[in-house]
Amino acid sequence: MNKTPLNILLFSFLLLFFSCKEKPVTNPDDYAKYVQQNKSNTGLQHVDSEIEFWSKRLENSSGDIIAETKIAGLYTRRFGYSGDIREIIKADSLYKKVNQLNRLNSSGTFRSLASNCITQHQFKQALLYIDSALALGDDKYLTTLIEFDVTMELGNYSRARKALHSLSNKKAFDYLIREAKYKDHVEGDLPTAIELMEQAYDKIKDNPNTALYLWTKSNLGDMYGHANRYQESYNCYLEILQKDPNYYHVLKGIAWLAFSHDKDVAAAKKILYYLQEQHPVPDYDLLLAEIATYEKDSATAKKHMDKFMTATGNHLYGDMYNKYLFALEADELDNTSKALAIAEKEIQNRPSPEAFSWLAWAYCENGDVKKAMDIARLYVENKCYEPDALYYLGMIYKAGGNKTAARKYFAEAKLSSYELGPVKAAQVQQLLSNL
Repeated sequence: MNKTPLNILLFSFLLLFFSCKEKPVTNPDDYAKYVQQNKSNTGLQHVDSEIEFWSKRLENSSGDIIAETKIAGLYTRRFGYSGDIREIIKADSLYKKVNQLNRLNSSGTFRSLASNCITQHQFKQALLYIDSALALGDDKYLTTLIEFDVTMELGNYSRARKALHSLSNKKAFDYLIREAKYKDHVEGDLPTAIELMEQAYDKIKDNPNTALYLWTKSNLGDMYGHANRYQESYNCYLEILQKDPNYYHVLKGIAWLAFSHDKDVAAAKKILYYLQEQHPVPDYDLLLAEIATYEKDSATAKKHMDKFMTATGNHLYGDMYNKYLFALEADELDNTSKALAIAEKEIQNRPSPEAFSWLAWAYCENGDVKKAMDIARLYVENKCYEPDALYYLGMIYKAGGNKTAARKYFAEAKLSSYELGPVKAAQVQQLLSNL
């Protein structure tokens, strides 16, 4: 009986493994109907009709707190569909007006103001509103939920944990989604975080509240992607689009799957062009710039980066895009002084481990490797598991001559190649090869 040589069997196995691994996940036929040009946005139309209803009521009854609160909430919802930052500003203005009338009697407006501050990355102001709500003492359960959200963003994990532990029902939806976030962001335990989010989803999957279903399912889809469970991520996104064809976050997620996993740049660009038409926010130019870089089209990449930076220069955005502006200044444009200024500003606004990773990298790029390593050891290591932060740690230790530590962090970053994207993932692989 003839035997196949072992090396041929091994080669065949590896060939089969990698061919399966690289099998495309996305299929344009699945989502073509959701990216038709000039498609009407029924969600936006519904919000507008509600705004019209409550605005007429307000006209007939000036100073109607209920109507003003409803309109403020609707403007916040409208921002999700329109991408127009002015909607959040309008909502803030109305909430502040209402708060002047009921701030001594109800904590609800303080919570709404805090939620809008989170959207705008005004985290310290959000905490002031939450502290005011806690001082009033009514609806403490709802206030504690947002207290957790804000303190997590600020990197105050001990207070966030204390807030979470104060919730008595550890099986409640509100608890599970926050415990999942804590496990992922603070402990770096993504598998457990996914299990918790799946439990949360099971609790609301038949809930008539569509917005709750969409939010939970989309977060679960994102987490599957981060765990390299691409097919499950894609399936989540498609199921969401069946419920709401205008849920733009998941279309962006499908575009990223098409680009980062499938390397189908044509499909990714088609989705992003559609999103630019329907939901004009700066984010899409940043992705298009990354795709152009992958295609080695430097002129187009620069065009999209310039558009992104011009758009985010609008003062109404405040610090919402600091993360991406830092990455551009530090990693693409070599504006090390600007990168350091952004990092220092972010530390003032949001002293989280991720922000400290920017600061450490900025000091490294500015030539102060010792200070970079000191910051990394004190504030970043074992405290932040974001792929970009791991990449920065690798670069800092490489600059400091610690090849063992550099190799460790590059290897950890490589596990998140999908999140990093093809361009950064290739850089990480090259860095590993050269160490």
